[in-house]
Amino acid sequence: MTEEQEEIYAQVIQESNKKLLVLKMLSNFFNHKDLFAVFIRTKIIHNLFEKNKNLDVNKLELFHVQYTSTLIELFQKLKKAKEQQYLLISDEIYINDDLCRKLETETAAANFTDESRKHARTMSAKLQELYNMLAAGGVAPFSWGDIVLFSGKRSTEYYREISGEDFARITSSDRKSAYSNEFATIERKLLGRLNILNFRIKFACGLMHENNVVEVYDFIDSNDKFIFINSEKSFYFLHEEDSKTIDLSKNLSNKSRIIMDLKAKSDQLKEKLGTVKTSIAKDVEEVLASYLEKISGVDFLDELQNVDEQTNILRAMLNININSK
Repeated sequence: MTEEQEEIYAQVIQESNKKLLVLKMLSNFFNHKDLFAVFIRTKIIHNLFEKNKNLDVNKLELFHVQYTSTLIELFQKLKKAKEQQYLLISDEIYINDDLCRKLETETAAANFTDESRKHARTMSAKLQELYNMLAAGGVAPFSWGDIVLFSGKRSTEYYREISGEDFARITSSDRKSAYSNEFATIERKLLGRLNILNFRIKFACGLMHENNVVEVYDFIDSNDKFIFINSEKSFYFLHEEDSKTIDLSKNLSNKSRIIMDLKAKSDQLKEKLGTVKTSIAKDVEEVLASYLEKISGVDFLDELQNVDEQTNILRAMLNININSK
């Protein structure tokens, strides 16, 4: 081998090694079995020429020109698109998590559970006052200030919005048998039940329709529920058939619901993030499989000179729309 041939040989082997390094990096990035197989097959072909100087090293160069370079170009473009997508998803996760932390700090400052327990105790005391007033048949100093203060402070953030139809149904109960004075109206049977159960109640949830507020209460020692209609200062039993379409679970703040939605979204994004770099579109997989099959053929090196036949796969690579993956 002449000195010039030695130089050509060394240069081709050097360039081939560079391509192998890039191909190995891409294989590690995508973690796809066929791409790993392509890297291994390419390495075998490279080693064949590196260890046998009597072979025509120009065929190795031709192989890389016709095949490896185009494959690398395709997967480098895919890698760039994947990295951009990865960064976008990562940024969205970061923004969601940061917003969650801020909202959690804000909601932690307002302990709605403790406040609603205190509110129920206040309502219990008000109902006892009403009972004593109605039983005595007189009038005593009375104020709804503490009760309306709670709903005024927390309803917008915590009370659950319901439809006008549901609101009308639960607030339009039979009100013929009711006690009434200048301060309140209360269903007779309800007042009797409250007295028997020593006014032991708990706040179940708050409901809203537009600016109208209804509070739902449970008896601690009974499965019965009753409502307080804020605008009317009236109390009535809440029957199951009237409330079956209404969510009566504990109130969550609007911020808590936002936090839950953001965390659910972040979980989905994190799951997607785990596969976004390594997932390969079906058309790319088909091209890659065809490529691997071709370079794995027993007579592959002998066919390298047939450029028109060999470049069909490469044209398929170049026709893939990277931006749609």
